[in-house]
Amino acid sequence: MIASHTNTRRWQRYPVDLPVRILPCSRLPAIAVTGRGTELSQCGMALYAGVDLEPDDLMEVEFLIPDSLRVMAIVRNRDGYYFGLEFLVKLPGQASD
Repeated sequence: MIASHTNTRRWQRYPVDLPVRILPCSRLPAIAVTGRGTELSQCGMALYAGVDLEPDDLMEVEFLIPDSLRVMAIVRNRDGYYFGLEFLVKLPGQASD
């Protein structure tokens, strides 16, 4: 029997493949590193980047899109070079937000 998976996340995640630039703000030298956002919600994202980040590290994430967007985030979990980030402010969304 296969157990059903219940989504307990507060915000819907969407699969994406977004180029991002991250600038660590704590513990590491302030060197910008590029990475890929692979899942995105209004309050966080999954990030793949070749950088040594740990849970609770603070960073600035810049989405490399035509209308550049920057947001502060904190690392919530890590598995190798795959990170779960929580944004410190909710991303802009629909007008009803």
